[in-house]
Amino acid sequence: MAWEQVDLSAAALDLPIAVGGSTEPHRLLEAHRHGAFPFPRQQPVQAVATRRTLYEQHVADRRITAFPAAESDDGYAVTWWNPAERPVVRVGSIQLAGHLRHSRSDGPRWIVTGNHAFAEVVDACRAEADAAWITDDLRASLIALHRAGWSHSIEVWSEDRLIAGLFGIGMGNVFSVDSAFERRPRATRVAFADLSRRLLGQADLIDLQVLHDYTAALGTSPIRREQYLEALLSVDMPLAPREGVLSVRPLPFG
Repeated sequence: MAWEQVDLSAAALDLPIAVGGSTEPHRLLEAHRHGAFPFPRQQPVQAVATRRTLYEQHVADRRITAFPAAESDDGYAVTWWNPAERPVVRVGSIQLAGHLRHSRSDGPRWIVTGNHAFAEVVDACRAEADAAWITDDLRASLIALHRAGWSHSIEVWSEDRLIAGLFGIGMGNVFSVDSAFERRPRATRVAFADLSRRLLGQADLIDLQVLHDYTAALGTSPIRREQYLEALLSVDMPLAPREGVLSVRPLPFG
């Protein structure tokens, strides 16, 4: 599995750049260095068979790279994506809507933390209806990368209850958000605003990978793959948001 051999310019808009391989920690990190993120698939087997039907002709045509898979795995269980354009947010640009002011004044008192409950955030994201891609193996690899200083989480709390969070990998001048969740309306936006605050002076971009409902109001703009990779690899070092407990009060409100 060598990303240096993958022609990134060949990635089609609606196709993965590669299939197969593993989501072991070092594989995840190497993929991230090349702007790729995985969508592995848990059972049922039918789902993997559907992927084979969709992509095997493109593998034969070499529009999709096929990485060797472990003997026990289906070669289509993991797909890797590297879009020609991806939605990003400039660090420091996220503002909270006025109706969220209650979170810092007369309503419940919210606080935000960094890297306080990484596994709990991953598991909360995993419980979402569309999160079958966070497999057992991928979860274990993400936790290993967190311990190694590459993967990080932001948590939003109401008293002692976790109400929102996000996690992702930081590298160079880019923090790439893998997933997010919320248990209170619009609390995820607080997590993104806090991430932006913690990255000030350290990074340029927050990468959303693909658009979701919770990112629609963040002010995303598309960036070309070449620009993304330039920012990502400008510094080949881990990017860690500042840690600690912070109040919602200083966050920017529009």
